[in-house]
Amino acid sequence: MNINQVTKRALLTLCAFALLICAPAVLAQTASDISKSNSSDATAPTQITTRESAPPDAPWYANSDGAYTVSLGTGQLISLYPQPRNDQSIPNGEYVEGQQSVSLKSKDYKYQMLYGLSASSVYTNSIGGVGTGSDLVSTSINPYLAVFMPTPTGRFLLQYSTVINPNDTQSGGPQAYHTVSLGSMGAISDRWYWTASLSGSYGSESARLQGPLSFLVVQSTPIADTTSTAVLLRARNVAFSESSVGLGWLKSRRDKISFTAFHIYTGIQSDATNGDVASHSNAIGGRMEYVRSLTQRIDLRSYGETESVLNGPTCNTYGGGVGIGARLSHSVELDVRGGPQWSTATCGAPQSANFSASLVKNFGSQDRVYATVNRQFSTISGLSGHWEDDASIGFAKGYRRLTFMTDAGYLRGDAVGTIVPAYHGYFVAPRVRYKILNTMGFSAGYRSFHGSGGNLVSGNLSYAVVGVEWYPAPLHFR
Repeated sequence: MNINQVTKRALLTLCAFALLICAPAVLAQTASDISKSNSSDATAPTQITTRESAPPDAPWYANSDGAYTVSLGTGQLISLYPQPRNDQSIPNGEYVEGQQSVSLKSKDYKYQMLYGLSASSVYTNSIGGVGTGSDLVSTSINPYLAVFMPTPTGRFLLQYSTVINPNDTQSGGPQAYHTVSLGSMGAISDRWYWTASLSGSYGSESARLQGPLSFLVVQSTPIADTTSTAVLLRARNVAFSESSVGLGWLKSRRDKISFTAFHIYTGIQSDATNGDVASHSNAIGGRMEYVRSLTQRIDLRSYGETESVLNGPTCNTYGGGVGIGARLSHSVELDVRGGPQWSTATCGAPQSANFSASLVKNFGSQDRVYATVNRQFSTISGLSGHWEDDASIGFAKGYRRLTFMTDAGYLRGDAVGTIVPAYHGYFVAPRVRYKILNTMGFSAGYRSFHGSGGNLVSGNLSYAVVGVEWYPAPLHFR
């Protein structure tokens, strides 16, 4: 059994049982966390806004993931809501350890610009099956810019980040990968609100893999996006976009109903040197969710969803489910949901199921551990199927000026037929940061990507990265 097989089995084992492994430990701390919560709220650095700590005039989104986003430049959590805190926890910029977010005092809740830059030297090795050489050294420069614009009834956040490789490993010439995102929300009345989001990426596939990892916000914690990271594409350039609009109704202080419509596009440019063919995928869908707050710590959820792939054979899927979200203690969050899913045969299975579970534990302002598992519909072109199972695990541990972090994920697709095998891939990304100044840090890490099957690629990529990051405090306007 080779090292790749051992690594894949180890990742599967960790992801499958991570929730069960973490549960006893975090439950054992629940009682002590609850007893300490009142005293720690007054002295600890900025934490996740909870129902107990939110001020009485908190906006409708203060207690949801809508109050946070993930920085495209650093992968750190950005607070979009002015959380109560004392003067000792003034943020030092976007370069921060663990879960300490860039948040604002209420009186400073104004226009602001976040910016920064990182520069790295990248050593590429262990390349196989992706049409490139090995033992290459390149440079990666990652500028980042974001503008936050609060309004009387909501807020807007525009982010832009790019990966620039002056001497790319694949072509030898300059390559770049650009990413932009816009998130917005606002209140129409005391009971109605709207949401809108748009994100898009385009550029070199090689540059994409050398850029920052993609993260999602789950239970107010950045979690590695396995779907975006564990897929290797044999292409010169790739394009991704996702947009959504939503409408919500606050039926009461305990009940919330939301409706969302979305569109997803994936484009893969052909690589003529390998005889590959370009592929494109468009999908549209909708989702309705009802959330009932039973207590200050427990939410019950029910939802229905539908999605259609517009390219190729007709593929329609619809389903629903129920779930529960529980804050087991001041720092432990559990979310589980799932239900039946029906799909046409061209989607990969006449009947399936959707499922999602996450467990997050934050230890103070720097340390965290998380585990997530999902079974969901996928629109990635070339997976040879439309269903995927993915899992991710990660942790962060701070010690004085040092912060150690590791994120890993595994993805497995369901094949439509027997001719083309289903795609499966995984990644592991350990790294370390050393804070030189409050706004500057030194970082080093290793990234390993592996994938096989589908119509994409069978191979692996490994990167060793050393660089410097500079993310000063945001500039405030108006």
